[in-house]
Amino acid sequence: MSYLIRPVKASDTTRVYAVEMECFPDPYPSEFIEVLIETKRGPFFVADEDGKIVGYAVGTASGRDGHVLSVAVNPGCRRRGIGTALLSAVSRRLVEEGVDDIHLEVRKGNGAAISFYERMGFRAFSEIRHYYRDGEDALVLKRLTASPSPSDR
Repeated sequence: MSYLIRPVKASDTTRVYAVEMECFPDPYPSEFIEVLIETKRGPFFVADEDGKIVGYAVGTASGRDGHVLSVAVNPGCRRRGIGTALLSAVSRRLVEEGVDDIHLEVRKGNGAAISFYERMGFRAFSEIRHYYRDGEDALVLKRLTASPSPSDR
């Protein structure tokens, strides 16, 4: 099956939240997802596979700083390039909005996600202790926009 990366639509809210629930042990509240869809449509993309949302990525820009809030792909759809395509789409949009760097937080114990982000050109920048609700620390990873990710080349 193939997928399409497209901008999020208001009608995607329930399906994006379903992906959030499936992917994270401490998901964002549905109201937060709804607000992001309403306000962050520029840097908010979904992976649509035959009408089913199988992943999403969202970012924000604040001045020259870009922030990837979330990248999520249904577990059964991983390792097919969907996360790469989603993160690349959000990164490109943030660059279009004029950011100099992009950062994100990731669970310190999530080796698979850390490896993925490193392949996308992100590097460890700092650490936030007790960032997650369960007390786990987060790594802050950063990528300068002058350094394109491998998929942007």
